[in-house]
Amino acid sequence: MMPRRERAWDALVLMVAKLALGAWVLRQGFTHVSDDDYARTVIAEQFAHAPRLDPSATSWLPLPFWLEGSAMGVGGRTLEVARAVAVVLGAISVAAPYLAMRAVGVRRAAAMAATAIAMALPWNAWLGVATVPEGWFGAIVAAAAITLDREDARPWSAAALLAAALSRYEAWPVCALMAARALWPPGSGRRREVASALLAMAGPVAWMVWNAHAHGSALHFVARVTTFRHAIGAADVPLSEKLLAYPRALLHETPEVAVLGLAGVAGLAHPALRARWRWAAAAALAILVFLEWGDARDGAPTHHPARALAAIWWILVGMGVDALATLGGRLATRSHRALALAVAGAAAIAWCASLPGRWAEAPGESDAERRDGPIARGRDLRARDVLHVEVTPCAFEHFALLAAWGAPERATVSPRTNQPVTAACPFVVER
Repeated sequence: MMPRRERAWDALVLMVAKLALGAWVLRQGFTHVSDDDYARTVIAEQFAHAPRLDPSATSWLPLPFWLEGSAMGVGGRTLEVARAVAVVLGAISVAAPYLAMRAVGVRRAAAMAATAIAMALPWNAWLGVATVPEGWFGAIVAAAAITLDREDARPWSAAALLAAALSRYEAWPVCALMAARALWPPGSGRRREVASALLAMAGPVAWMVWNAHAHGSALHFVARVTTFRHAIGAADVPLSEKLLAYPRALLHETPEVAVLGLAGVAGLAHPALRARWRWAAAAALAILVFLEWGDARDGAPTHHPARALAAIWWILVGMGVDALATLGGRLATRSHRALALAVAGAAAIAWCASLPGRWAEAPGESDAERRDGPIARGRDLRARDVLHVEVTPCAFEHFALLAAWGAPERATVSPRTNQPVTAACPFVVER
């Protein structure tokens, strides 16, 4: 089989497997990670109704709303369309890290295994089918980081980072790293390298220029996040807890990533592995430092720190699997190689057996967090084509109702009462 055809076939197999995994998770009852999922769906519905450059007018970056809102303009403003967009984008994206690993010399079996492991992580499984089209983000950033040192792939990597930088802030340090690598050594005068650097930095620069224009400050989005964290008490957490949040999330939420990451870091002592992974490892470190710095200054994501580590998962898993495959293949005797293969096989079987139970332990599924009631009420409003409602939320549960209704512009939302969320929440008056 020709190399290109082989890689295309492998990518197709991985995408189909990702779709099957998403179907399994949804069949087990997964609905959402947090109320943010529904809040962002509402913003996409508003964009579909009345498009504008900055759909949320908040700290949230615009590209996910452009994508989902555009799809809703064609398919309708429903939760089903929102989830379909997320599922499709998430499935397509898994091809990117696989192709990136093959491009830098990772063996076919190792690249397939690393991609399969990363996409099957519980968090990746959930984010791939949540109603927020962000499940693709980590895979795209990781693919760009893996090929960061390859001149032939740099334009594609820069384009991927442009999209990622307009979706989540964790891409920004990788954009800076890409620009620095493209422009080094200085004075080379290569137009493609300069263009790649500019393209990689276009997302962060454009967003800061927009904030300066629309809000009077290039860092207005940071101020919004900081203000919100102070309002809900998240800023009162001790500094030590803030600094431990992301390492703890990596270790507790994705222990297999931590183990493979250690193997990958150890493998950097090997010249071939170091040549393949040093820039990707630097990108993973840059993301972690960026998140730690942001959390210490109350400018990092507020909920579910594991969600911000998506690109790091892909990079560390790829590094670890490649290191184990490369170093295992160099064992001195055939019996040693057979033993290593047997141990790896037993570990893989045990890990796969643990996955269904872990997939079922999704966030957003406790009695206090389920949103079946608000969704049913929203769909009822849609079915009866109610013209206008006044909504008084208890917390943030009203976003599920508005998203299911699909006509948020017809709602007047009052300040939340901060009462415990019950079946009666949110309070709705039809007009």
